[in-house]
Amino acid sequence: MKRKIKKIIVICLALIIFLGMVSFISYIKFNVLNPFTTLNGLIQVIFTDKEYIEIQKDPKVIVAKPNASLQDYMNGLGFQEDTENQMGALHRFQNNDSVQYVFYSKNKYFSKWRWQK
Repeated sequence: MKRKIKKIIVICLALIIFLGMVSFISYIKFNVLNPFTTLNGLIQVIFTDKEYIEIQKDPKVIVAKPNASLQDYMNGLGFQEDTENQMGALHRFQNNDSVQYVFYSKNKYFSKWRWQK
């Protein structure tokens, strides 16, 4: 009986450590604590025809196909890019009422758009 309880405790600890590690990796790479939404977004973008998926609402994080256009997305929301005030990967978009800053990065498989608060 004690052996069975020890086995269950070891399995639970391994599961907790694994979930902690994937949450940490998700947060480091995407600034999203929930690794399941991150994984779901990556799978949808890489393996389906979806151009982009919002994986977090506040601060907004979107995973998109590598050739998807952040500028077209923001133009659809009524924002224009301010290229004069762009700071490297930090893009500045403005409309009449507000300004939004978006970090843009991409690799071979996906691009990441992360809004700055």
